[in-house]
Amino acid sequence: PRPPLAARPRRISVSGVERWIANPYAIYASDILKLKVLPRLGAEPDAALRGTILHKAMSVFTKRHSDGLPPEADKELTAIAEEILHAYSSHPRIAAFWLPRFARFAEWFAETEPVRRDCVSRTLAEVSGELNFEAAGGNFTLTARADRLDVTDGGILITDYKTGKPPSDNEVIEMRRPQLPLEAAILAAGGFARIDATNIAGLRYIQASGGEPPGNERAVTSKDGEAALAEAALESLKELVARYDCVETPYAAVRRHGYSYDYDDYAHLARVGEWAQAIDGSGDGDGGARS
Repeated sequence: PRPPLAARPRRISVSGVERWIANPYAIYASDILKLKVLPRLGAEPDAALRGTILHKAMSVFTKRHSDGLPPEADKELTAIAEEILHAYSSHPRIAAFWLPRFARFAEWFAETEPVRRDCVSRTLAEVSGELNFEAAGGNFTLTARADRLDVTDGGILITDYKTGKPPSDNEVIEMRRPQLPLEAAILAAGGFARIDATNIAGLRYIQASGGEPPGNERAVTSKDGEAALAEAALESLKELVARYDCVETPYAAVRRHGYSYDYDDYAHLARVGEWAQAIDGSGDGDGGARS
């Protein structure tokens, strides 16, 4: 599909950029055709719901305790999660697995959070930001809602919470998982509300597995530094926008190595099941089935 330039979106979220890279057709179906997925009746709780609950619980906790930690942080965090999960408490999977796993993560988080809060003046949650730049098709806006921003003397530490496995450093540096570097680009441009600093102190993932280990923390390391990584991410986005500001560029249904398509809501519209069987694994980028 090659829609006219006027129909192509002029804004996207930092998480949407990865989707755009991995599956342009999904952007076409959701943002241009405006086809929204209806919730399935009787659907089982899935990874997306688990992620939503984690982010909401962490947001509520952080907003309550932006300047310091309560005495029993793990109990309060678990109580917040239980309150959020109340609407789903009748489901046996949530009662038997999700709550106990979250309680284990909450205990790990309470034990390790004091170190993370050391030398931090404020911790902010769900901070909105945006960055605007000019492109061939007109002004383009990148938006974000950062999970967590820690204000330190050396700048802002950006954190992304994950229930699944965080991306590797190579995936981040190669812009296959560009969310954190793009949030850093917004920060460097002064685009986050309530944040005056533009220095990037670090990029970090906190994984809430609830298993063994119950939680994990990992900083993104790049030999060129966070500022260069943010600049490279923004430049890659500008190149992506420029490519799709050409009406000859299609929003093709592709299957690219290194991405998961298990939850592609628009695969049936793209008729992936039909053409994928006829592909030998070769492709030509946006015009092919695989690249």
